[in-house]
Amino acid sequence: MKRLINTTVLMSVVVFGLYAQDSSIKEEKDITIIHGQSVADGKSEVSERILEECIVSLPKADQLEPEINSSSVFLKEINGDPSKNDFVKTYSATLEINYMLYQKVLIVVATSSVKGQEPVMKVMEKNLKQSKRFTSDSSSGDLYAGRSKRQYHFSTPEGAAKDVRQRASAWLKQQAAVVCTK
Repeated sequence: MKRLINTTVLMSVVVFGLYAQDSSIKEEKDITIIHGQSVADGKSEVSERILEECIVSLPKADQLEPEINSSSVFLKEINGDPSKNDFVKTYSATLEINYMLYQKVLIVVATSSVKGQEPVMKVMEKNLKQSKRFTSDSSSGDLYAGRSKRQYHFSTPEGAAKDVRQRASAWLKQQAAVVCTK
């Protein structure tokens, strides 16, 4: 009798276990995968994607005024003359262009959780102050020292200013294609 009861209980446990196993196979259909990782820590991840970007306005090339710097340096063999060694006043120039950059960005906030949740998306517009710095290149200078390894310098402030203006003007012409048309 005990065997019959034990066998019946054992059979019912096996049948119930198989039934429970079949009913536990359930798929969740509303899961959103953002990065392909399975992390359910409840943290949010914020990402930003640029949808549109352009320069609001740029200054005119003729409005640019560089900052002139001078220094006194000792040069040997000035302009290739072996007998000419002296202190010479040299010049350099810097120019900074400030401009506004317009951006339209898509902000995506994704939360990793056990139950799938759609990411929150929002389009934002922003204006960012940007700055581009230019310096004169002394290798374009009119004064040099040494023979085999020449070191070039600007001997006039006008030469340094002209060089930095040319560099800035070239950059302004390149950026003209990305100026906003609004």
